[in-house]
Amino acid sequence: MLLGYVVMCLVFGTTFLTIKIGIEDGMPPFLFAGLRFFIAGALILSVLFCRRQLQRYSFKEYREMAWLGFLMTTIPFAALYWAEQYVPSGLAALLVATAPVFTTIIGIYTGQMRFHWYVVAGLTLGIAGTALIVGVTPNTAEFTGSHAYISKAAIVLAECAFAVGAIRSKKIMGKVSPSAFNGFQMIFASVGLFVLSLIFENTGGVAFSSASLLALFYLAIVASIFASNIYYWLVKETNATFPTTWTYVAPVIAMLVGAIFLQEKISLSTIAGGAGVLFGIILLNWQTWEKVLDRKGKKEVPLQ
Repeated sequence: MLLGYVVMCLVFGTTFLTIKIGIEDGMPPFLFAGLRFFIAGALILSVLFCRRQLQRYSFKEYREMAWLGFLMTTIPFAALYWAEQYVPSGLAALLVATAPVFTTIIGIYTGQMRFHWYVVAGLTLGIAGTALIVGVTPNTAEFTGSHAYISKAAIVLAECAFAVGAIRSKKIMGKVSPSAFNGFQMIFASVGLFVLSLIFENTGGVAFSSASLLALFYLAIVASIFASNIYYWLVKETNATFPTTWTYVAPVIAMLVGAIFLQEKISLSTIAGGAGVLFGIILLNWQTWEKVLDRKGKKEVPLQ
């Protein structure tokens, strides 16, 4: 479980930069997102069909997966892809990090999680840590203007929709496997993204360069299939908040990648922010860690 979480964070943490590369290369944001999720969903369902693991579900279950795809994929990624035209990928990662806040609040309200002091402490540390890493300083004031403000608000509001879907998806996981759910919800979500592209974008002169194709391949195959399957498996095994805390780790990964490959300097505030993020995740998911350790202890057979 811990290994899966780490791998998922590493992959998802690099998607913001990859999206930025595709957008700056001339890809219309809604079309870019729609292609990503249609390709990923179609590949997942095709593999399940070939393996004879694709089951038939009721109309009610298909409708629920379509609704969850709209909440968890269409709305958040339409907002994210559009917003990355006007705000830096690092700032977008920070705004997406509000998702665990909403999932925790809704989880406590619906009874999936219990309120404890360490939940508040974890949320506070996580948000403060990501702010220090990305650099919420006067330097970010340059990203102003109507489009920038609307972009920031759109990402945060979209994460509210994602949180509702993440909490709700816990119920359907008992009926649909994580892989099948991931495939179906992405297919349904891509329809909404294609409709947005048809209405708002001029896609007649779109040319696919090597950079945009590589970005699309990485986002569709590595992120949307491989990492997303891990995400939904973790939702099934734990709760909606635990896997969603990858959004806290994303700025940390961006910092490390920049230092290794771009020789970017790491400041003391960045180190402090990274420590805040890690401790925040530990506190926020204290109940999950206890369950994991308890499960491990029960599997161990004492010596006779």
